[in-house]
Formats: sequence, structure tokens, C-alpha cells
Amino acid sequence: MAARFENKPLTASAALARGRVQLADGDAAGAEQSLSEAVRLWNEVGAPYEAAHARLGLAQAHAARGSEHRAGLERRAGRAILDGIEAAPPAAREQVDQHEAVDEQPSAGADVFRREGDYWSVTFDGDTVRVRDLKGMHYLARLLADPGREFHVLDLVAAETGRDGPDDGSRVADVPRSGFGDAGEVLDARARVAYRRRIAEIDDDIAQAHATGDFERAAQSDAERDFLVRELASERARAGVTRAVRQAIRRIGAHHPQLGDHLSRTIRTGAYCAYIPDPRAPAAWRF
Repeated sequence: MAARFENKPLTASAALARGRVQLADGDAAGAEQSLSEAVRLWNEVGAPYEAAHARLGLAQAHAARGSEHRAGLERRAGRAILDGIEAAPPAAREQVDQHEAVDEQPSAGADVFRREGDYWSVTFDGDTVRVRDLKGMHYLARLLADPGREFHVLDLVAAETGRDGPDDGSRVADVPRSGFGDAGEVLDARARVAYRRRIAEIDDDIAQAHATGDFERAAQSDAERDFLVRELASERARAGVTRAVRQAIRRIGAHHPQLGDHLSRTIRTGAYCAYIPDPRAPAAWRF
């Protein structure tokens, strides 16, 4: 099974999935390489939570190869990152990824972010502008309505498209087996083909397993398929939501530079998105 991954382009999610599959197949050396790559890629995009889980997987790969020292280092590093994320308040976590909004001043009166037909009426620091409706404006409204709360991108997409999903902001919404989401321009073509090819291969495995009555193998392949579909949907949604939010912020900034600057510094995008205003100068948004 691991051989099917050879020469395929990888995103961070794909590298993580590949490493887990290789580890399950007993290919500890291949898993080390893939999971190391996953750690590097997640760190490059500023996703410490995902990088920490990749480190825990890398620790398992090291242990499988008999390198307990390296396994211990990765395990402690991954757990330390996760413990820090759990213990720190959202504003403290944001300071690791973005500059503090040290120049913010309290807004005079209430700030408004309200949809009015095909436009949004936006008031900030006493100035009001109207911005044409964009998908990213809906995402921004959701984030602004709950400062400090982290929303997984799949939850944002599910809320926008009307599909049911968890509303605790901390877990990925369920992804149907047949769906790849609809989050706009997403993965590069090579990575998308790699994902789809691997899922097609797993479908063949499932069919063969059912044909031979090997239901344990079918269940394992089915679980792997669901994982890859969820990973693909998450990666698609991350790219689409980030693009939509940044486009909306640019549009707002063209009409209201001060608010555009505020949002650029306080909106965090990635696998998890959040609005993290300066606690010393909170905005009082109305919708």
C-alpha cells in the first residue's frame, strides 16, 4: 500500500496522511520521512496545532525504528505545543502568530457590520462605508461576532452553505464520503490529482476486500478513505476561506483604510480562523 504514494506531490495534509498510512503498513523509515515533511510544511504555514500532531506521529515512527531518544524528543515537543495551546487564552496564542495591534484606539460608539441586501453597511471609528456582498464578508461577520473564538474552516464553510456541522469551533465538521466541498480555488492541480488517485486506489481495495469477504481489510480501507476525504476537504476549505477573507479585507480597505488595517492585523486565517482584537481597545460590533 505504501508504494502507491511514491513520486506523488504532497501538501502538509497529504504528507501527514501518507506518514500515517506508511506507519500502519510497517514502513517506519518511509513514515519518518513523510511525517518530518508534514512537520516542516505545517510550520511553514503557521499551523502549530497540526504540526504538533505531526510530531506525535513522527515520534511513533522513530520508536518503531528503535530510536527512543528521538521519539522522546518529538513526543515532548508535540505535547508541549498542545499543552501550550490548551493553556493559553486565544489572545496570548495570537501573539505568537501575528503582531500585536498596539496602535489601536477605542472606537467612538458602536461599530457596525451589517448586511443590507446586496451590500454590507460597515461602520468603524465613526466612519461608514458600503461594501458589495462577498463570501468573505459572511466569514468576517461570523468571526467578528465572537472575538477570540477559533472556528475550523470546515465549520465556517458548513455555516455558509447551510450544511449541518458542529458549532463548538473546535472540531472538524463531518464530511460526506462522496463530497470534496465547494470552497472556491483550492489545491494546486498536482496535489488534487494525488489525493483523488489515492482515494480511487482505496476504493479498489474496498471493492476487492468485499469481493473476497475480507471485511476487516474493507473496514481499514474505508477508515483510511474517510480520513483522506476529510483531510482533502479541510485543505480545500482552508485555501478557499483564506482567499475569500483576504479578498473581503482588501475590498473593505479600499473604502475604509483604517478598518482594512485593523482587520489585517486582527483576523487570523488558516486551518482555524479567529478575530483577535487588542484587549486594550476592543471593538463593539453590532450586526
